[in-house]
Amino acid sequence: MILKNKRVRQLIFAITLLLLFLACSRQDVIRPDIQKKLTSIDSLSQKVPQQTLFKLDSLLQNNKDLTSLEQAMFLFKKGEFLYLNFKYNEALNTHLKCYELFVELKDTYNQGRCLITLSGASLHMGDIETSQMYALKALHLAKLIEDKRIEGKAYNQLFNLHFKLKDYNKALSYIKVTDSLFSKGIDTASIISIKNNKASVYLQLKEYNKALKSYSEAMQLSHATGNPKILASVLNNIGYTYIEAGEYQSAEKFLRGAATLNKNIKDVNASPYKGLGNLFLLRAKNDSAAINYKKALNIYVSNNNAKDEIEVRDKLVAIAIMSGDYVKALDNQIIRDSLQLNVSRLEQNRLLNFANVNYEVKQKETEINHQKEINSRNQWLLISTVLLFVLLAIVTAFYIYNTKLRAANKASKLEQSLLRIQMNPHFIFNTLAAIQNITLEGNPIKSSNYIAKFSKLIRQNFDYVRKDAISLDKEIAMISNYIETQQLRFNNVFTYSLEINNSIDTTKIQVPPMLLQPFLENAIEYGLKEKKEGGKLQLKIEKEGQELLFVILDNGLGRSSKAKQEELTEDLHATAIFKERLKMRKKGEEKSFILQDLFDENNKPSGTKVFFKLKL
Repeated sequence: MILKNKRVRQLIFAITLLLLFLACSRQDVIRPDIQKKLTSIDSLSQKVPQQTLFKLDSLLQNNKDLTSLEQAMFLFKKGEFLYLNFKYNEALNTHLKCYELFVELKDTYNQGRCLITLSGASLHMGDIETSQMYALKALHLAKLIEDKRIEGKAYNQLFNLHFKLKDYNKALSYIKVTDSLFSKGIDTASIISIKNNKASVYLQLKEYNKALKSYSEAMQLSHATGNPKILASVLNNIGYTYIEAGEYQSAEKFLRGAATLNKNIKDVNASPYKGLGNLFLLRAKNDSAAINYKKALNIYVSNNNAKDEIEVRDKLVAIAIMSGDYVKALDNQIIRDSLQLNVSRLEQNRLLNFANVNYEVKQKETEINHQKEINSRNQWLLISTVLLFVLLAIVTAFYIYNTKLRAANKASKLEQSLLRIQMNPHFIFNTLAAIQNITLEGNPIKSSNYIAKFSKLIRQNFDYVRKDAISLDKEIAMISNYIETQQLRFNNVFTYSLEINNSIDTTKIQVPPMLLQPFLENAIEYGLKEKKEGGKLQLKIEKEGQELLFVILDNGLGRSSKAKQEELTEDLHATAIFKERLKMRKKGEEKSFILQDLFDENNKPSGTKVFFKLKL
C-alpha cells in the first residue's frame, strides 16, 4: 500500500512538471497557424497597405490565447508598419510595448531589432539623446550575440543621428563600418541604401569624386536588382552630385535620365525636375529653370508636400524678380508665406503632441513607482528625497527652458529689426525706380546688371540674417554690392574705398553678418546724399593682436548738423540694435564702440567717424 501511494505521488509530480514545462515553453514558441498570419501581414502590407493596420489590430484583439512571443511579434509588425508610414509617435509607443515583452522573454535578437526602430522613431521626433541611447544599446546587444546585421543597422542609425547633427566626419566613420558589415551580405536593397548614405556624406564634405564612386556602386547594384525605381533614385542622386561639383552637362544627363525612367515606370517624382531647375538657374537659363520648377511644383502640390513646395516657390520668386515680373513674384511669395505658416503650425502641434505623450508616459511611470514605494515600509525618507530631487530638476529645467526661450525671442526680435533696417521699403522702391529709369533710357545691359546686383543683395540679406556668423569676405562682398546699389540711386554723388590690412585672411575670419551696413547706410542717407559732389565713404579694416578694428569715415554734412534738421534718434542710426548684437556675443565688444562727429578747421561739421573692435 505504501509502495502504491509512493508511485501515485511520483506520477502526480511528473505530470505537474510536464504541465509546468508545457506552460513555460508555450510562451516561447510561435504556432504554425500564427506564423502563417504573420507571413500574410508582410504580403498584405505590400499589396494593400491601407488594410494592414486594421488586420493587425484585429488579430491582437481577437486572439486572446496568444503566447507572449506571438503577441510581441504582432506588436513588432504593427510598429514597423507605423514607422514606414511616418507615424513615428505611434510606432515608438508600440515598439516600447513589444520591447518589454522581448525583455521578459530574454529574446536578445528581437530586442535589438526593436531598439533600431525606437532609435529611428526618436530621431524623427527630434529626441536626439533618446535616439542615441537606443542605438548604442542595440549595438551592445548585437555585439553580445554576434549578429552582424543588427550591428550594421545600429551603426547606420548612429550615422543618421550624426548626419542630422551635421557632424559629417563622425557620420562617415559610422557609415564606413556599416558598409563593411553589409558588403558580403545578400540584402542588396540595404547595401544600395548604405552606398547612397555614404555618398551623401562625401557630398557634404565636398569630396565629389568619392561621392560619385559610391553612387556608381549603388547604380551597378540597382541594375542587378532590376528595380527601376531604385535605379531612378540613384541617377537622381548622381545628377545632384554633379551639380555640386560644377559639372553641369553631366548633371543634366543624369537628371534627365532619372526623369525619363520615372516617367516610363509611371512613378511620379519631383526631385529630378527640381534638380534640373537648380541646374538651369545656375546656368542663368531662367526660362528653362522656371519650366522645370513648375513641373516639380505641380507634383509637390498634388502630394501635399508643403516643405518642398516652399523651396520651389522661393526659386520661382527669385526668377520672377530677375525677370522683372514682380506681380508673379508677389503671387508666389503670398502662397509661399501661407504654406510656411501652415508648416510652422503643424510642426508646433507635432512638438506639443510629442511633449504631451512624453509627459503622459513619465506621469504613468511616476505613478507606478510611487505605488511600489507606498507598498514598501520604512521608505518615507527615500520617497521624500526622490520627490525633492524631481522637484528641483523640474524647477531647474523650467528655469533653463525659460532662459533659452527668452534668449531665442530676443534673438528673433533682433533678427526681424535688423532685416527691417537692412531692407526698408524706401530703399527697395527707390532702387527699383532707379533701375526703371535706366531701362527707359534704353540701356538694357546696364539695367540687367543692376537687377542682378539688387536681387543678389536681397538674397544675401535673407540668407545671412539667420546666421550667427559669416566669413569676412562674404560680409565685404555684400557691403560692396549694397554700396554699388546706393551709388546707382544717387547718381554716383560719392565714391567708396576699402582698405584691408594685408595680414587679414578674409576667408577664414568669421564676423556677425550685416554688422557694417547700418552705419554705411547712415553715412549715405544722412551725410553724403546731400552733397552735390566730392562725397567720400571709406571703410578701413585692420588687425591688432587678436582683435579686428573697423573704421567707417565719411565727409558728409555731419551727424550733428543733420540731427538738428531731422531730429534723428539713436534708434534711427541702428546704434541700439548694433550694441545689443555685440552684447549677445558676451565679449565686451560694445564698450569699444565710438560714434564721433568730425569738424573742419572752422569748427563746422565735416563728417562722421564710426569705430569698434571685434575679438577673434
